[in-house]
Amino acid sequence: MPETQPDLNRFFDVFTQAGDGIDTETLTGCFAESFLAGDASGARPVSRQTFLQALPRRAKMFAEAGVRPAVLDSLTSERLDDHYVLVRTTWTAPRTGGGAPVRLASSYLLHRDELGAYRIVAYLNHEGLPLSRT
Repeated sequence: MPETQPDLNRFFDVFTQAGDGIDTETLTGCFAESFLAGDASGARPVSRQTFLQALPRRAKMFAEAGVRPAVLDSLTSERLDDHYVLVRTTWTAPRTGGGAPVRLASSYLLHRDELGAYRIVAYLNHEGLPLSRT
């Protein structure tokens, strides 16, 4: 079952809304049981549970930096095979005090199961605030 852009857009709509409100129940369905998380400092395997537990710290880090939740600006995808799709995203996070927003760029490797559900199996933070250590 090949992916379609509307399928990916729906996934990222759900992912974004759940992340904004730290809806861990919904986010649980967005991530594989374990996945690869990476940023400029390197990559490391992370359990979904550990990542979800770190989200309140990450939200606090954004708030302390004066940054509001990010808005998805662009999404491009490349089908790698029957089960995997690489998604590149850019985001804009407004500053609470005004001024230039923070630009964020991330890539996601998504696995699509036999029922058509996507799960993030790799999350790479290219630009923006660093991932909190999990």
